[in-house]
Amino acid sequence: MKLTWVLVAVGGLMAAAFQHELGAAPILGALLCAACFLRPRDLFWVGLGGMLVRELAIGISVFSAVRLVAVALVAAALVALKVRPSFRSILTGLLVSSPIFHLSLSVGDWLTGFCGVWPKTAAGLTGAIVTALPYFQRSLVGDFLFSSLFLGLYTGLAYWTTAVRTRAAS
Repeated sequence: MKLTWVLVAVGGLMAAAFQHELGAAPILGALLCAACFLRPRDLFWVGLGGMLVRELAIGISVFSAVRLVAVALVAAALVALKVRPSFRSILTGLLVSSPIFHLSLSVGDWLTGFCGVWPKTAAGLTGAIVTALPYFQRSLVGDFLFSSLFLGLYTGLAYWTTAVRTRAAS
């Protein structure tokens, strides 16, 4: 349970710190790490809790609901994929979750007009999605790096904890 709250806090605070500068969402990295090691219901805590921490840190807006829905969809997709700690599984999770997240944000932008005002037509929806493609490309790289960072930190912490316990037992 401690890992859940660490991922909520760290993922949310990192997301608030980076916002749009890097075009990355540390929450997705935290979710992928959580999918490897935590129960499915904890995955929703990490995603929704982390996003809520982010929103509280930078300010609640109309778009906050869109972000929460996007993270819930990502968590549901990762639970359905049954992501495990293997390169192939994590890569699959990343290649599925990142497009879901950004497509959800684009549709949310189209509906709310928060980032850009789009006509409520098929052409407007297409425009909102196409405009977000450069952000999505940068974000995919950032999501991979944050996932690697979280998984590396978790592995290093697990190794260090095991080493300390082994020394204490001897």
